[in-house]
Amino acid sequence: MPLPGKLSLGIALLLWAPLALSQSTLGELLDAGAKKMSIEEFKDEVVQRTLVGLSASGGNLELMYVSNGTIQGTGAGRLYPMSTLSSIRGEWKTDDDGKICTSMRIGGTPLPDRCQFWFKYAEAYFPSDSDSDRRARVLRRAVKQ
Repeated sequence: MPLPGKLSLGIALLLWAPLALSQSTLGELLDAGAKKMSIEEFKDEVVQRTLVGLSASGGNLELMYVSNGTIQGTGAGRLYPMSTLSSIRGEWKTDDDGKICTSMRIGGTPLPDRCQFWFKYAEAYFPSDSDSDRRARVLRRAVKQ
């Protein structure tokens, strides 16, 4: 391949790489090559590991799906991330459709129960309310190092 062609390919790959890490919809995630996780993969790769990521409102989350079916962690608000840590507690289970269903409370506030599919791309995990609606919003979760 001539140098201009190699250069163009290199620039295209560099520009695409950040997009692959910051998908915000299921369609973008699938286009980047993400795969839907099975319940067994979720249990093997996610359970008993601390996950970090952003909440839907932009705050920081740190969660663990414990093997006994509980969830524990902390959440911080977007405006005051260091001073407003709240405890996160809850339960998780699986359903017959391959979803992970959660019931959580942040501080004393209960959140609506939710069942989601989980996707994996590279070393990141993405819960999604749908496995087929390409417009469904996804949020990135990574194992805390």
